[in-house]
Amino acid sequence: MAFSLALANLEAAVLDACAREDEWPAQVAAGIYAGVDYAITHPEVAETLASDDAPASDILHRYESVIGRLSGFLRVKAPTDERLPGATDEALVAGIVGIVGDHLRIGRLDRLEELRPELVLLTLLPYLGFSEAKRWADLSAG
Repeated sequence: MAFSLALANLEAAVLDACAREDEWPAQVAAGIYAGVDYAITHPEVAETLASDDAPASDILHRYESVIGRLSGFLRVKAPTDERLPGATDEALVAGIVGIVGDHLRIGRLDRLEELRPELVLLTLLPYLGFSEAKRWADLSAG
């Protein structure tokens, strides 16, 4: 139950942030910032994802749920005609979830906040190329 509520609240934060932007790269950037900020202020999201009390099958299901739901947001936002070969939404989101989770576990919240523009760059790179992804990352940081 705690996991479902944490995931729903995370999704709401991401969707609310996306809704405030007009262009899809700005929506993705806003969603990343909101998701990271939510994780920083609600570290129980990471705790409920990988709770030691849960069976391994539950942890895997929780992980796949998070990746599936968040990559769905990216899939809807990023135009398919702008994707480079080999880019997968799930791999990008899994990378972000891993980075965020690692920083939460070791208590590097300050560094996690600083990483938000880099996560935007990482996410937009396969769709926009380096120069344009960097521009959006810089805009989101400003």
